[in-house]
Amino acid sequence: LFILLIIGPMDTFEAICHAFSTMSTGGFSTADASIEAWDSIYIESVVTVFMFLGGTSFVLLYRAAHGDFKPIWQNDVFRAYVGIIFVCYVLFVIAIFYHGQAYSIKSVTLDPLFQIVSTITSTGYEVSDFSNWGTFTLSLVFALMFFGACAGSTSGGAKIDRLIYLLKNCRNEIVRCVYPNNIFTVRVNRRVIPHETVSKVIAFLCLYVMIIMAGGIILTALGLPLVDSFFSAFSCISNTGLGAGVTGYGGSYALVPDVGKWLLAIIMMIGRLELFTVLILFTPTFWKK
Repeated sequence: LFILLIIGPMDTFEAICHAFSTMSTGGFSTADASIEAWDSIYIESVVTVFMFLGGTSFVLLYRAAHGDFKPIWQNDVFRAYVGIIFVCYVLFVIAIFYHGQAYSIKSVTLDPLFQIVSTITSTGYEVSDFSNWGTFTLSLVFALMFFGACAGSTSGGAKIDRLIYLLKNCRNEIVRCVYPNNIFTVRVNRRVIPHETVSKVIAFLCLYVMIIMAGGIILTALGLPLVDSFFSAFSCISNTGLGAGVTGYGGSYALVPDVGKWLLAIIMMIGRLELFTVLILFTPTFWKK
């Protein structure tokens, strides 16, 4: 990535920083305008590809690097990852046309794809006119932030793996209402997932939503608008880092009160350490042992 970036308009320092920031799906930039500062289709295209790779399980990337591509196409999570990006891309393009934002070929091809990949991988880069694409795209951004990308990647979010476990378990429970005596299992990548693992995933997702709710409610008590409060909590626990300005509240988190910044910092830490690692510190059993 560093070599490809330095071939473009970036200098050595900028290329090094963005190579680290993109592959870690961290999203930091050396420019206030982020990737838009270079106004380069080449840079945006390269960053999009490597953000996508950053959201892919590194186990799959390792096997692909050794010439074993078969597991990639057989992997349920990777196929879901690609499918979600494709469906969201189509919906984004429709929204862009609907709101009259289709000013060029790039505005309906690279820009929406860049924004989708940036969001689902929790990188957090933004295109300049994203806020003009309407509230429907904002709702899709909420969903993408919740999904995250694949487990075993550098991305944040709840991870697509857990979403698949949840959906398949919900399907089993619905069918069990009709056939109560049947035994159903959750299968991912042709392997049966133990019931204990599925239960832990459901508990994780419930805690995930509860933290978002608690964070959003506290931020509203501090005076932030309703949508921006929940968006900020959502963005921080998923480690996406999209600014509150996306929903119309100010330009950045600089306008959030100090207490709110402490709260969001804690939420970011909880999200990055996968919830249980931090929350277990607040249980009496942990300190007794």
